[in-house]
Amino acid sequence: MFGAIVVLFVLPYINTSKIRSATFRPIFRILFWFLFMNFILLGWIGQAAVAQPFIAVGQIATFLYFVYFIILFPLIGNFEIFLLKRNI
Repeated sequence: MFGAIVVLFVLPYINTSKIRSATFRPIFRILFWFLFMNFILLGWIGQAAVAQPFIAVGQIATFLYFVYFIILFPLIGNFEIFLLKRNI
């Protein structure tokens, strides 16, 4: 649980996008809804009984949560910067 909170504090330092608004970042908007659905899934799994299918789904959803913030978030910014430079 501590790691989930620490990742949120590190976000300003790993955000590589020049544009802060999601209005002009269509890839970010799609992945934001992915994160939202993952958050809902984690909330549902957290209240479920400790049984085998729920444990596996919770571990996968937790892994995807950290992948989003540690890997995808910086890559999205770099990819969008690449697209902006290519269009100019």
